[in-house]
Amino acid sequence: MKRLLTCLMVGGALLPAPLLAQSLVLDYGTFYGHMKTERKADFGLARLGFYLRDSETGQPCLAQSVRIHSDNRDRPAEVAADGGLTLPFDEQVYLDKGKVLLEMDAPHERCDLSVQVMASLKPDSEGRVALSEIAAAQRDMQALLDKMAGMVGKHFLPEVAGVRVSLAPVSGTAYLDKGSEQLALPWKEGSLLLGNAQLSAFEGGTLQPNGELIRLTPWLHKG
Repeated sequence: MKRLLTCLMVGGALLPAPLLAQSLVLDYGTFYGHMKTERKADFGLARLGFYLRDSETGQPCLAQSVRIHSDNRDRPAEVAADGGLTLPFDEQVYLDKGKVLLEMDAPHERCDLSVQVMASLKPDSEGRVALSEIAAAQRDMQALLDKMAGMVGKHFLPEVAGVRVSLAPVSGTAYLDKGSEQLALPWKEGSLLLGNAQLSAFEGGTLQPNGELIRLTPWLHKG
């Protein structure tokens, strides 16, 4: 079961060949299976993100470009601003045993493919995000986590202790607001943790991130 959780939360699929050059070829089927699971139901705000990380340093393995090759032709895909890979969902490419072709920013010895359950929210015109939206995203992410784990595996998932908010720049101070109540929450290394108790105490209020909100991910308590 430990192996199952590693695949879901930290990524799991170790790329088999050293990345000694600045190009990388992956099987499209590796991505297609996860995308097919995601599309079996409506998970609202939740979705899957695909990332590459250096297995030694934990730093991102960034791609300059990505494309899909199948049936002797190429089609474009996208590299998001945060380094995530956005690929088309196409059964025919899967049946044709298509390949994902990446041009890397720099060579790496080895990289892990990380499959991340996540959600994206946009602040309003005043730079605030309603906690009701964050709570909805948390429920949707939990449902997708359960689906990825399966009927048995979902009972062994770590407790979801709250939400991890990824922000830019790397440090700053966010605020939880509800009426006259306000709580300052410093963040560092681009990450802010919002615990379930905080979300409950400020239910009906807002989060003012005071930075670029990149994504939400489940905060998993593994203790």
